[in-house]
Amino acid sequence: MSEFSRILELYEELLNKVKLQEIQIERLRKQIAALSEAIQGQAQQQQNQEAA
Repeated sequence: MSEFSRILELYEELLNKVKLQEIQIERLRKQIAALSEAIQGQAQQQQNQEAA
């Protein structure tokens, strides 16, 4: 295998890993957003109960 072919193969491997990480990061962002909304909702509910 020529050096160029090996470099190209490594580049493609790295690119695929980066794409996978981007997908994982996006999933984590969505999970964080959902958890944030849930926490804010609980905090609001608790404030309403304390006010009542």
